[in-house]
Amino acid sequence: MTFLKHIGIYFFFFSTVTLAQVGISTSNPQGSFHVDGGKNNPQSGLPSILQASDDFMVAKTGNVGLGTISPSVKLDIFTQGTPAVPVAGIKITDGLQGKSKVLTSDENGVGLWKRQSLELVVGTMGTGYNLPFKLDFSYYQTGSNISLPPGKWLVTVNMLAVNNQFAVLDTDDYIWFRSTFSDSQFITGKSADIVGTADKVSGMLQGPVTSNALKYNIANGQLVINNQSLTAKTYWLIVGDSEVIGNPDPSVYLDRLGGSNWGENIISAVPIQ
Repeated sequence: MTFLKHIGIYFFFFSTVTLAQVGISTSNPQGSFHVDGGKNNPQSGLPSILQASDDFMVAKTGNVGLGTISPSVKLDIFTQGTPAVPVAGIKITDGLQGKSKVLTSDENGVGLWKRQSLELVVGTMGTGYNLPFKLDFSYYQTGSNISLPPGKWLVTVNMLAVNNQFAVLDTDDYIWFRSTFSDSQFITGKSADIVGTADKVSGMLQGPVTSNALKYNIANGQLVINNQSLTAKTYWLIVGDSEVIGNPDPSVYLDRLGGSNWGENIISAVPIQ
């Protein structure tokens, strides 16, 4: 009974200590729980960067430090590496590790090593829009769209511009058209999720074109879309805002602009943040 009483007193004393700061291999703990792995910390004052390099720290904030006594995030690893002489601070052996692999996560934040790959999202092309050769600052739906998960995306648009058959264009007949994205297939206003002033992909087509002949050009460009919602969002390709030089026949138009009928047409996106 005397032995058990001593043990009980010891644990009561130890528990009382834990309410303050606990140090292992150091009588000078700097946080809630401080392990001096190398037993090289001073009896008072702060340890040096070198002395702290072998320490393990749980700060009063709950942050954990490895090699540092002042962790600034939930897990702060300091190896004293430099850009010229880096020192690895993490090793995860999960069976998938390998050279040049990157740590990726699933939707729940669970990380695994995987081969580095480019995440590419490809849109769905619609029927397109027959854009007349006339001055018109309005936009029109093409039916083409791309669905982007949350985050910032670099979106690339590639589409063929070709006149309708039987059209005749003189040398000075010229159309400049623009495209951008809307938030819905029922509206033709520019999406507020497009970042910056580079918010359009433009192209042109110029004569001459004789009857029963076709002339081609490619509109290609990029813009940035930031989906700040919590779910995937669909953005719709709209075309228009056209300017015309010359005096083209009213029957001339760009045939099914931005539609699936042309093999050159594609909308794609890659994450950039």
